Amino acid sequence: MKKPKVYVHRLADWYSFYMNKDSENELSSFCNVVTERERDTPMSEDELVERMQGCEAILSLNGIGAEEITQSVLERVGTIRLIVISHWWNQFENLDLESLGIRVVEGSNANTVAVVEWTLTAALMGVRKLTNFDTKMKNASLWCEPRRGSAGMLYGKRVGLVGLGRIGRYCAKLFKIMGAKVSAYDKYISKKEAESLGITMVSLDEVFESSEIISLHLPVTPETTGIIKREYIQKIPEKTIFINSARAALYKEEDLVEALQQKNFFAYLDVFSEEPLPVDHPLRSMDNVFLTPHIAGDNAEMFRLCGKQAIETLRDYFSRKEVINRKYDMAFEKNAEAL
Repeated sequence: MKKPKVYVHRLADWYSFYMNKDSENELSSFCNVVTERERDTPMSEDELVERMQGCEAILSLNGIGAEEITQSVLERVGTIRLIVISHWWNQFENLDLESLGIRVVEGSNANTVAVVEWTLTAALMGVRKLTNFDTKMKNASLWCEPRRGSAGMLYGKRVGLVGLGRIGRYCAKLFKIMGAKVSAYDKYISKKEAESLGITMVSLDEVFESSEIISLHLPVTPETTGIIKREYIQKIPEKTIFINSARAALYKEEDLVEALQQKNFFAYLDVFSEEPLPVDHPLRSMDNVFLTPHIAGDNAEMFRLCGKQAIETLRDYFSRKEVINRKYDMAFEKNAEAL
């Protein structure tokens, strides 16, 4: 039986993060692969059309150069029926693929899982005050006092999520499993949909006024840029844990710095208005701030798993199995069923 053809778009020096020899061998075991691998130079429409001739599917490892794959390119190729995205970077969102009979699925949720793990870690470190105890243990010659009664638990905490996209939903599920009470703000989620997820929808005011843990999960768009105004940040209660693994453009960073200087709450931040974060930035010297260098969703295992899961999705498609869009795929639920 003739193998189907799959096109893997160029990815420059990112390619090796997603694909190793095992992944390449796995992909080529069930399809003929046309790949640009580490190519970093742009491609013309004619060149793309020639390279993609006869291909039934595209594997988009991430969004680098994806703007080259235009409506016109896909129309001229004419044989593409599926695009599998390994690592979602907003690629292909502006194309009318339905008119071409092309289905787009997210073949991996590894990046979502990585960001959620970071978020849950931040929340647990915050309620258990692990950073505080670590600092005291390293700076003191004796035992840390007080110990008893100075930390808390995630169980029973009021968690407020800003945004219920793929990462927000996954966070909500895990927070609920850990026993937290989850509410959220997202103007595009209906009350009925939220109820099906076991989440209480509230206003942005309520998230910032009444949550013990606040976690941001909105994308940056013209509508969401600066959506968290100074008035909301000033409402953050004492001892609240504020987490941002999304984007700093959701608020003015100086407003957050001001509030952290004035009030007793703790921020876990992975994203900043200027990256790398300047050496003299005030966030670097604040005791109530924990910083990481934009790595919530960035680790070697995540990249490799993105490639592996997308290849598994392609295999399912060509084996005529059900193809799952992993955008909202709760992988841990499948693992629990398997146990």
